[in-house]
Amino acid sequence: MKDKFSFKHVAALLKKQLRERGSAYRKGNFDAFGFIIRWALVIVFLAVFVIFFGRFTDIYLSVKTDGLVRVQARLFELLSMIYTVILIFMIIGGVGQINGRLFDADDIKLLMGMPVGASTIFVSKLISIYFGQLIISIACVLVVSVTVAAHVAQGATFFVFTALFCFLLPLISLAISALISMPYHTVKQLLKDKFLIRFILVTLVTAALFYLYSVILGAIRDMLLGDSLKYFFNEQVMDFLQRFTAYLYPAVWFSNVLLGANLLASWLWLTGIAVVCLIISCLVIHGLMRWVMQSRIAGNVNFIHKKKEVKGNKRPFLALMQKDFLHIFRTPSYTFSYFSIAVIMPLMVYFCLTIGSSIIQKLIGMNCNFEVSIFLTLLFGALTNIFCSTNISRDGEMFYSVKAYPVDYRQVFFSKIFLCMIVASISQLITVVLILSTGYVGWGQAFLIFVSGLLCSFAQICFATRYDFNHAKFSTEEDGEIKESGNTVSVIIVIGMVTAFLIGGSVLLMRLMFALRFVSGYGFITYLIVGGFSLAVAALSYIYFIRNLKNRYREFSGGGQF
Repeated sequence: MKDKFSFKHVAALLKKQLRERGSAYRKGNFDAFGFIIRWALVIVFLAVFVIFFGRFTDIYLSVKTDGLVRVQARLFELLSMIYTVILIFMIIGGVGQINGRLFDADDIKLLMGMPVGASTIFVSKLISIYFGQLIISIACVLVVSVTVAAHVAQGATFFVFTALFCFLLPLISLAISALISMPYHTVKQLLKDKFLIRFILVTLVTAALFYLYSVILGAIRDMLLGDSLKYFFNEQVMDFLQRFTAYLYPAVWFSNVLLGANLLASWLWLTGIAVVCLIISCLVIHGLMRWVMQSRIAGNVNFIHKKKEVKGNKRPFLALMQKDFLHIFRTPSYTFSYFSIAVIMPLMVYFCLTIGSSIIQKLIGMNCNFEVSIFLTLLFGALTNIFCSTNISRDGEMFYSVKAYPVDYRQVFFSKIFLCMIVASISQLITVVLILSTGYVGWGQAFLIFVSGLLCSFAQICFATRYDFNHAKFSTEEDGEIKESGNTVSVIIVIGMVTAFLIGGSVLLMRLMFALRFVSGYGFITYLIVGGFSLAVAALSYIYFIRNLKNRYREFSGGGQF
């Protein structure tokens, strides 16, 4: 049968994808609270980025080379570096979008049974991926260009070319992403059943990214505390940056066009690159789609394992814990969100403590390491414990099977809580040992931080488990994996952050008040506030968790709707 292309079918498929995305905002599916929180965080992030990027722009443009300030040369280097970063960011997002729309898409197999040509499906997928890249491009490019123009006056052509680049960048990133997607998917498949190796790799990459984040925070600290960042750009550094940015293609051509330098050559190169990238994107993605469709027809079987016989009987409590652990460990997204974040939490606390303590010491001349340690430990502990917010929902239909077993309901719930507490305890213990060994806190302070961290973690886990049980929403996917965070996750994150701010903020404010009044010997009050509040939160959460739990468990049906 001839593969017929139809614009009508392309429009219908695009409309279908748009409606599928719009279904997430319908009543019953829409997480309004989480939506508001996410957009609030995005707005805050953009505001902070604009402020500090603008400050960095002023510092960098004022750097002298050979005793002279060359604004255009510094601006060329700055734009080349920032466009390279944007392109890398878009490539990473593009690889994820291609894998999500092709390799992990659930509609491919359905569309193959319909009177729709493969070329039609391909074009609709290509357009949807391009628009996904376009959104990222517009958000990044416009923010950067407007911030630069606010600090260095630019003409109308600067904004015209900026608008054109918003549409041109996705073509380049899409072509590179398409070339990377196949090797990425191959490696992903090879590691599909190598759970330990995958966990180690993901954790190392996450730790490296957070270290890079800490370096950026350190630069922001330097900008806040003075002009020390300016002196970092000495002659040797600037010579390296000039040589380095000269090879940052295609960002160099973008910078030349924006600044009006080598316009003809730069436009010719960009036009040629755009055409080549469009052809590469079409060919590679078309080939990938054919490979995916053939794989789906073959059943998408990648590994054949020898069945292993379960040796020995386990107690129900331990068996349930093992079930939850293996479920998390064998699901890539869960492994990252649950275990990898818990492993790097000590580094997160340490890096932020190093930066935060120096800022407070410089601004107000006081040592508040203990109070800052309490705040950061509770804050990152709350963000680490978000995996407990899906304790029930991630079981999917399996929860009904467990409910039918001759197992007491307390073992079902407390096995989940105990597993979460093991992860939280190890993470909290390593965190406390790290800040204790580096001299930020003493033994008594470290003990209080550890105890309060455990109590708050216990409170968060109990509250999240019961809240998720009351509002359980099982995934409709074949593997039962929760692809999108629901309202429960947003609620748990906000409650955890508020608790961290209340406890950490109160002890820090008390520290400042007593210090300004030259009052000493108030340490026991800090212990009383932190310990008492943590204990109260843990007790209230536990009461909420066990209240009428037995009857709710018996009545549970239909995804937890009561």
